[in-house]
Amino acid sequence: MTSRKPAGDTVVGTRTETMRKGRQADSARRRQRVLTALDRATASGTEISASGIARAALLTEQVREFQQFNG
Repeated sequence: MTSRKPAGDTVVGTRTETMRKGRQADSARRRQRVLTALDRATASGTEISASGIARAALLTEQVREFQQFNG
């Protein structure tokens, strides 16, 4: 029987850790977009709903991607 190294000591463990950190960063970006959308809706007096905030946060992401590729 062969011994197994802990996952953190392997290339796969390193990749897994990298993917985990990437997902955490993505979640943080998404959370920030939602908070920004909530702040804007509150400041402008817009009715706050889950779908409205989701649309506003998605629009923020689309603008960011557009700016990244076009400017």
